Amino acid sequence: MLILLLVVVTLTAVAEDPGFECTITSDRTNYTVGEVPKFTFRIINKSGKEVMLVGCLDGSDTNRRSPRCDLEILDAGGKPVKETILVCGNMNLLRTKDFVPVPAGEAFDPCGQDFSSLLQLYKFPVKAPGEYTFRFYYSTSDRIQDYLGDERTSGKPLDPEIHRLFKRVPKLDLKSNALKLKFSGKGG
Repeated sequence: MLILLLVVVTLTAVAEDPGFECTITSDRTNYTVGEVPKFTFRIINKSGKEVMLVGCLDGSDTNRRSPRCDLEILDAGGKPVKETILVCGNMNLLRTKDFVPVPAGEAFDPCGQDFSSLLQLYKFPVKAPGEYTFRFYYSTSDRIQDYLGDERTSGKPLDPEIHRLFKRVPKLDLKSNALKLKFSGKGG
């Protein structure tokens, strides 16, 4: 039943660009307050051609650089659930390995192994029992400057390979399916 639910949730994704689909799933649907769900985020390339996508970078989830990666959490009443997170002003440099080729028909995890995890998962804001809705947003920019970290102020020219790879990054504004999860109190 859980597998069927995950499949249904995955297939109901909404995307602004018909050439791409954005999904969020979790390892299960019921948790205890204090547990952090194990989420899987996917950008599926339905464009018919290989593209380059950039994963979640240091600053992507705090609206300081592209790609923008945001995890929206809403309580049962539809109110946003957030935790204040302080970050330093520095951001890692943009590297050629941050660009990942995604062939047509394949999926990409923007928060995968070589990328930053979302800060909300470190300081998880769900503190009370109830049902919560989770949605993942992924958007790219058509300006390379929006992807830069501390090299913005270094004055050093970018590696020409980064410019070449960036030309293959599509402009996207995606939102995932709405994933509903239940959180029970610690005693039951």
